[in-house]
Amino acid sequence: MIIKPLGKSRFKPIALIVPGWKTLKIITINGEKIVTGSERCYQSLRSLENHSVFVANKLKNLVQSTGAECWQAEVWKGRATSMRLDGTRLKVTSLRRVLDSLPSDSARFDALLEVSLWLSDQGVPVNSISGMAWNLWRSTLSKPLDLAFDSKIGRSAFYGGRQEAAEAKTFKNQVSIDISSAYPFSMAERPYGGVMREVSKNTELDPTRSGLARATVRVPSSCQFPPLPVRINDEMIQWQYGLIEGTWPWSELAAAKAVGCEVTVTRCWAPLVEVDPFTKWWDVVYNGRADVSPEAAKLIKAVSNSLWGMFGMTGDDRAIVRWADSAGDDPHLVQKVAKKMPQANTAHIAAETTGRVRTRMLLEGLYGDNEVPAHIDTDGIIISKDSASRRKLGDGPGEWRMKQEMPFLDVMAPQLYRYKCGDGCGTKHSIYHYVASGVSPEWAAELFNNRHPGINISFSGRDAVIPTGPALDLPDLARYEIEAKFLRNIVYGQPLIGVK
Repeated sequence: MIIKPLGKSRFKPIALIVPGWKTLKIITINGEKIVTGSERCYQSLRSLENHSVFVANKLKNLVQSTGAECWQAEVWKGRATSMRLDGTRLKVTSLRRVLDSLPSDSARFDALLEVSLWLSDQGVPVNSISGMAWNLWRSTLSKPLDLAFDSKIGRSAFYGGRQEAAEAKTFKNQVSIDISSAYPFSMAERPYGGVMREVSKNTELDPTRSGLARATVRVPSSCQFPPLPVRINDEMIQWQYGLIEGTWPWSELAAAKAVGCEVTVTRCWAPLVEVDPFTKWWDVVYNGRADVSPEAAKLIKAVSNSLWGMFGMTGDDRAIVRWADSAGDDPHLVQKVAKKMPQANTAHIAAETTGRVRTRMLLEGLYGDNEVPAHIDTDGIIISKDSASRRKLGDGPGEWRMKQEMPFLDVMAPQLYRYKCGDGCGTKHSIYHYVASGVSPEWAAELFNNRHPGINISFSGRDAVIPTGPALDLPDLARYEIEAKFLRNIVYGQPLIGVK
């Protein structure tokens, strides 16, 4: 696949809309207005068809303003990615709740406007978060880039991050630490395999190179932390003991050997050509986040963090949905839109990126001290203050940094906990801070205090992660699948429609 530098782009003014029942708040550079009545809402939306238009969170809420029959949703895995208004060129995308912590809609618009001006300086138009991520990266390419590898092999090595919670539930004197800018930093840290080729299975697994290997690995029960993820189904993974088989980056397999696992390689792929496509991009992103307000930096961070996952995307599970009723309760699949995406043969880039972060989490985070962390989530851990004092911490990109002191911590499950922060955190809150990945503090408290009886798995990110242990039997797997679906619906909302 040849990826070309970004060419000339068309720039549009931006608008943030807040839909309600037969009402609409519209914020543009010209100010804010409230519109009432379905027909007036429709006409006001039509007047924005030459804008880049966003909602702050759920796209489906748009149907409340005009009635659902005049909307068409583009969905991926059943959830809306954009909405189009009949009879117009209007397309609306979501900010994915990135700016939900800001105090007002006008503050969200100001942050969006600041980012749009920064992007325009890079020659990049405002678009969806994923669209901005892809085009911002392309704007840093000086010449066409060739990335090519078998998509099935690349995707077979693509797993999400590690999430776990300790068996004990209550802790004192804890701190959270994480790898600053873990994913974008790892992308710029060293080259990738541009074009890959199969090599001898006896090839050395050099952890500094972006190779992949299919292997059988024996993970002994004496291994404190199983080193490798195993895919259970399309959206679930597990860190397992025993004899496992799969495809992983060289860096992870080398780490598995280092912690005492027996690795037998059956097939092996190495870079024929190595490329360094992210160093300039990371410079632009890093400097951009420093040059804007903290509020705008949140959105730039979300844009930069979404890039790596795009290399593993496929055109599967895409569809068009319409509604047969005004309330939006009766969605219908119009057509499936499975088509080849530009990233069809680049999954090895996403696989290598996630592998780099998981390897650092394993060797530096989990094996960095003798203490078992209270909580593990992708690029960060919660450990005692004593353990943190024995680790090398900093504040630069790619370094382990101190995030939060937690004098008292209650861990309910991976990605679900609450803590007391002590005095002076600067945030108004009740006695506890509640954390649930991907949801607001209010929803986090609701989920924590009224939890599903079986909640003990992660629920946000590429893959849900089930508890570490031996391979599951079918009844246990079915139970975890039900829990994963329940939790994902809380975080991401109910899918508009099933897509198979």
